[in-house]
Formats: sequence, structure tokens, C-alpha cells
Amino acid sequence: MIEQQNKTPNRNTSDNGNRPRDHVQRVMSYNLHSCVGTDRRYDPERVLRVIDEVNPTILGLQEVRANTPHTTEILELIQLEYPDYHSLFAQTFADDKGAFGNALVTPYPITEHLNVDLRPENAAAWSARSAEARRAVFAKLDIAGRPLWVIVTHLGVEWGVRKQQARTLLGAINRRIDLETEATVFMGDFNEWIPPNAFVRSIDRTFSKHVARRTFPSYAPLLPLDRIWMTAHLSGIHTWAHRSPLARRASDHLPLCLEFSESG
Repeated sequence: MIEQQNKTPNRNTSDNGNRPRDHVQRVMSYNLHSCVGTDRRYDPERVLRVIDEVNPTILGLQEVRANTPHTTEILELIQLEYPDYHSLFAQTFADDKGAFGNALVTPYPITEHLNVDLRPENAAAWSARSAEARRAVFAKLDIAGRPLWVIVTHLGVEWGVRKQQARTLLGAINRRIDLETEATVFMGDFNEWIPPNAFVRSIDRTFSKHVARRTFPSYAPLLPLDRIWMTAHLSGIHTWAHRSPLARRASDHLPLCLEFSESG
């Protein structure tokens, strides 16, 4: 299931004076840990303040909860704070705590989108690992007439399952996007911390540029679990893990941030 919110531009959009320069996009990939911080407190308002600190133009979220028993939820708060932004919530599964999945938020119109199931074709082999069910949201943005594909995902913890999910995901990318001609940003929590290996190299062969920083655990980051890949159409300007005091408490991951512009 995928839910889309398209907004009409509104002059009251939040702006903390930290917007990127013209023709520069600011990407933020953030695993929210269901808005439960390192103090074990559910606080979506705190997560929203971290997002405000970065002020991204393309926001990819993992471990997002929706339709929960809580009176406030992060996607609702984002819609109130950024009323002219477009959002997608792509459900991975639902349980007694509500829906769980990935999300994308951006001021740019979303012209196409889909929620890709990362289970292998052999469903029988997957049944023993149902807890590792994962998906990826694909969205095509219209940035002043220039298309940009954005992919947001969250892969599993178990290495063998993660390898299969990456294979399924790369197959979906190659079927649906012409990476030679279509600019693409691919981001998420890949749960990969080992130095470049066959898993990472397989994605590197598909995308031209790869950035990672230590983002986990947020209070003392050691592991580069969160990553961003780009096609050759895009030039990275600046990459960082957002390490504000608030970000160190709001989730168990730090946000991974990237500014880019179009190449050439």
C-alpha cells in the first residue's frame, strides 16, 4: 500500500533560513527508529526539529510509523510544518502498533511512484524469514521540468537476506529506470557496515557515485549503515552526518545528508 499527499503551494511553508542554494538539492536519509529516541521516549516533535535543522529538499525516511494509537505522528507533523510539500508513505507491513514503512517528502511534484516488494520470487524460501520483509519506494520528481528518480529503502539485518533483497532491488531498478539517461538518487539504511565487499560493489557497478558516513549508533557513531548512491548526471557537493545534540537523542541513527547539483 502506498499513500500520497499532494499539496497546493502555500506561502506559509516553514523556512529556517537554511535552504540550499538555487539549483542545489539537499538530500536527507533518516532512519527514525519509529520516533523512539536513545532515551526510549516516543517523540515525533523531536524528530521534526531534527528535520528542520537540516531543511532538506528531498527527505527519505525509514522505520516510519503511521495509523498508530498515538495522538501525534511524524508524517502529520511534517505536513503541518511544510504544508506545500508532497509526501508518500509506502507501507512495508502492519501490526498492532500500526503501519510501518518508508516515506518520501519533497516540495517537488511526484509524477510517478511505486512500492516495490523485495521478497525473492521463491516465496517458500522466504517464509521462514517473514520478519525481514522489506520494500522500496520509487518516486519520479518533477524539478522545474527536469525529472529525477528517487529510491528510498531499508534492507534487512541478516546478511544472506540482505544480499537477496539487494539483488531483487537492483533488478527492479534496471527494469524500471534507464540509469544511462535518467538522473537517480538511491538512499536508505542498508545495514551494511563491513568495508567495501561484494554486496556494496554490486551496487557501485550500477551507480556512479556512492557516499557514506558513520551514522550508527547516533550517540557515538561507528558504523556507516546509511548510504546514498547517485547516477553520473549528478555531482555531489557536500556530504555529512548531521550530528547535532538533538539528532544524537531523537533516533538511534544520525541523518545522512548530501547536497548535489546536476553535472555539466
